[in-house]
Amino acid sequence: MFKFVLIASLLVAIAFAAPREETEQERIDREELEKYQNENASYQFNAKVDDQINDGQITRTEEREGGTVRGSYSYFDGFVKRRVEYIADKDGYRVLKDEMEDVGDGPRFNPEGQADVEGSLIGKYSIKLDKDDDEKHYKDIRA
Repeated sequence: MFKFVLIASLLVAIAFAAPREETEQERIDREELEKYQNENASYQFNAKVDDQINDGQITRTEEREGGTVRGSYSYFDGFVKRRVEYIADKDGYRVLKDEMEDVGDGPRFNPEGQADVEGSLIGKYSIKLDKDDDEKHYKDIRA
């Protein structure tokens, strides 16, 4: 009896889990909703890390209006400084400006430095090396 109930339960579960075929009207509705969402999409964000401990900087900004995304990113790693501006739209992804400059022989470590982090989604905070705790490398120094 137990085997019968188990097998019947499995068959019912499989029947409910089977994918249902999308109707033509559901497909049209889904495509119209996706088109509307893409045409009206809007966001913007930014992020920045200024790491004076490990001698590096990273920035990124991006915004979207409808089907067009514009943005830029830059970084400094002790070897090069680079900045890229881009756009992505109906014509695809394109780099509008790409500037790169050799700046040195690599990053310089500064144990007394501080790393400042900022972003539109995370706010601002800073960290320093934690020299008092061998288990923990950094400490949060939010004000």
